[in-house]
Amino acid sequence: MFEAVRRLWDWSLWPVWWLRQGILRSISTLEILLGGFGLVAALVTAALLSPVLGALPGAAGDFAPIGMAILLAPIGIGVALGRRAEVERFVNTVRGRADEVAESVALVRPSAPSEVILDTSAIIDGRIAEVAASGFLLADIVVPRFVLDELRRVADSSDALKRGRGRAGLELLARLQGEETVATEIVDDESTEADGDVDARLVRMAKERGSALALTDSNLARVAELEGVRTLNLNVLANAVKTNVLPGEPLRIELIEPGRSADQGVGYLADGTMVVVEQGVSAIGEVRDLVVKRVIQTQAGRMVFAQLVDREDAA
Repeated sequence: MFEAVRRLWDWSLWPVWWLRQGILRSISTLEILLGGFGLVAALVTAALLSPVLGALPGAAGDFAPIGMAILLAPIGIGVALGRRAEVERFVNTVRGRADEVAESVALVRPSAPSEVILDTSAIIDGRIAEVAASGFLLADIVVPRFVLDELRRVADSSDALKRGRGRAGLELLARLQGEETVATEIVDDESTEADGDVDARLVRMAKERGSALALTDSNLARVAELEGVRTLNLNVLANAVKTNVLPGEPLRIELIEPGRSADQGVGYLADGTMVVVEQGVSAIGEVRDLVVKRVIQTQAGRMVFAQLVDREDAA
């Protein structure tokens, strides 16, 4: 009898011995979680069986639930730890799927380019200098050598207008090189396909270097987007930062010219947005109060249609 009690005592202390041995050999977190899960499952099972075992007659009904819990605890822990390999495979599978999803999201969401290649149109346009000076251009500026050569040919043109634009572009490049907010570099086209149209060479160079392309040419922007090249269209940027007006909002501008219709007058906001005034031809040359009727966004920019306010109402 005494030997049986001692064996039962040793068996009940087996989890404590296992825990001490496990701590000495630095058990893993997964083993601790599995062991805890098995212990909880065993105790829950013993609690479910306790009403049945408690109905046994005599002392057996008092000690049977406790004995069942002591018996099921190491069994639950052992069964749970025996599934360690399967749990590890499941965790690794879930982790691999999560990594694949994260990589796919990273591929869908393009990272910000570290450099921006300037097209000849963006250089001649001139607004890129103000964008760079404002600090909104968070990338280095790259000017291909063949773009610089094209700009030099424009500056040497016999046409006075083209010659003036080309010289203004060269002056802008000199101004950009003096900016401290961005770094400007002139690079050679190292591609083996160095011949061909300037636009095609620009798109190919931007694609090979993983750069964005700054431009004002909408046709070149469409071609670049089809090739998977990110574009920074200065015209789109200019339209985005224009003054936002809403229908019903009052305005006060000067009408300076007639519109397309015989009764229309045209004025401009401070940012260059065209305001077409119905029945405004008689007020050309005057500063008048208006009320916005509708706003139309076109490919060329934003157009505002307004109506004159009577002087008495304005007063």
